[in-house]
Order: sequence, then C-alpha cells, then structure tokens
Amino acid sequence: MQTVDVSIIFPVRNLENELPSILEHIVKQTGSFTFELLIVDMGSEDATVATSLRVIHHLGISGYVVQNGKGSPADALNSGLQRAKGKYVTFIFARRLYRDVLESYWSTAELTGADIVFGSTSQIDSRLAERQAISRVVKKKSGTDYMQACFEGKLYIDMASLLLRRQFLLEHQLWFTADCRYGYAEEFVCRCLMRAQEVVQSPVLLERVPELEWNAPEKEAAGRDVFQEIEAMLRVRDILWCEHPDCEELRELMDCQQLPRAVMHCIDILLRNGLSASAVKSELKKRSYHALLKTSKVTSSDLKKKIRDWKLPLHHYLVK
Repeated sequence: MQTVDVSIIFPVRNLENELPSILEHIVKQTGSFTFELLIVDMGSEDATVATSLRVIHHLGISGYVVQNGKGSPADALNSGLQRAKGKYVTFIFARRLYRDVLESYWSTAELTGADIVFGSTSQIDSRLAERQAISRVVKKKSGTDYMQACFEGKLYIDMASLLLRRQFLLEHQLWFTADCRYGYAEEFVCRCLMRAQEVVQSPVLLERVPELEWNAPEKEAAGRDVFQEIEAMLRVRDILWCEHPDCEELRELMDCQQLPRAVMHCIDILLRNGLSASAVKSELKKRSYHALLKTSKVTSSDLKKKIRDWKLPLHHYLVK
C-alpha cells in the first residue's frame, strides 16, 4: 500500500457553500509534505458531495469522498482513520479552522518522531516549546503531564489542531467511541495522551480563521444524550486508574474536577431544556451521577460554588 506523509480527515455535512474556500485554505498549508484528503460525508442533503469532488479535481489534489451516512461525527472520524494511509493523520473541522499550522507540525514530527504534536495557545507556551526543542536540560513532559495541565486549566489541546502518528494509533487501538456525540473529542485526546510515549508541543502559535469557519448554530445535547459526556469521562477514568496508578494528583483532578465539571455541564443543559430541578436530581440519582459531585483542594473555586449552589434549594442555583 502506497503511503503519504499526512492523511487529512475532514468530516462534513451540508457544507456545499463553505467547502471551496476551506479546501483551498487546507491546501495552502501543505507545501513541504505529501498528503491525501479524506472527506467523510455524514449524510448531506445538499450538493456537498458533488462540490467536494469538483473542488478536489479543480485543485488537483489526492483525495476522495467517503459517504458514511447520517451517523455521529465519531463514526465519521473512525471511517476516515480506517481508510487513512498517511504516516501521520490530522483532523479538520469546519467550525474550528487554524491558520498555517500543518507545515510547522510536520517539521516537528519529522524532527522528533512524536506520537502526538499539538500547538501553542499563548506566547509563553510558544517560548517554552522552543526551549524544549533546542535544550537537552529542559525535562521532557509526558502525555500525563500535559493531561494534568489540561485538567488544571493551564493548557488547551484542541482535536482540531493535532497531528497523530498513525502507527501509534493502530498499535494502541485508539479509535473514537462509536455513536458518542458529546464528549468524544475530549475522551479521544485523553486516551491518546495516556498511551503516548512522545508528546511534543510545536512552538507555532494557534490562530483561528473566523472568516472561513462555518458558524451555523450548534445543536445542544437533548434528552439522555446529554449523559454521553459523563460516560466519556468515566471511560477515561477507568483507563487512568488501571494504567497510571502512580499519577495520584492526576487521578484526584479527574475525580474532583473533570468528572464533577462534566456532571454540572449536563445539569445546566437539562435545566435549559426545561427539565425541573427535581427531575434532574432524580435522574442523576438513578444513574448514580450525583455521587460524582465530589470536591477537594484541586477543585476550582468556580466549580465548588456551582456544586454548592446546586446542592442547596433551587433558588440559589443559576444556570449559565
């Protein structure tokens, strides 16, 4: 099987008008490496598929369209991963586009052989990444170190700006949880960080491209689907407990920051959807999610206040 340097996986649905400019934006970032473009259509009802084929032909790039049906984004991403031939893979999302990152990511990957490459969200992060790249004295961070920084709110790793070594994903059977629509991205990133041997932050500063992004209203979770976010974090917790028993602080952050944060987010959504507080509390108790609202010294002050207010009578709790 002929391989390329990078497989670019792009899940789409009803994007016929936005596609040409987004695809041109992607191609501009691919000067120094070979690539293939895998557009995975999620049951578009407009001319997205025809437009994709036309633009791929017009730009003269190696790519094709996979018609995946009206499944979840997680299903579409898995379809892309199953067909990818690249040494590395990356994901493009119409709602979150970044400017000029792929060239820098590829250079970093070639230099380090990293399992995961991600970008910098601040000048401080960028300078630290540069120091780590050129210094043998600066201690390299592990995937769990970066995961802890994310849990502490000191770092943000966006799945829309990642470069992943494909063989690493295959060796560890890292796929998206099928049929999961809420929480699948955070779960996938955490699972990758927990299994990776070499995680490298690129000094490239991430900059969004709002003029090209698809800005249609995003549907909020409804009904029982809202609990998928909690279940995703519970799956991450199980792996963390089994494979990293020595990461005590990270485990505490999972139990007293990430899981209660996910529960409170679901509570807010259910209340906005019109459920009464008593009905929400009943549902949480039935699923034993109420027991996840634990706090400790690692819990952020804002989250502590939300949990405290929720446990008091309703008039104390304000949905944001």
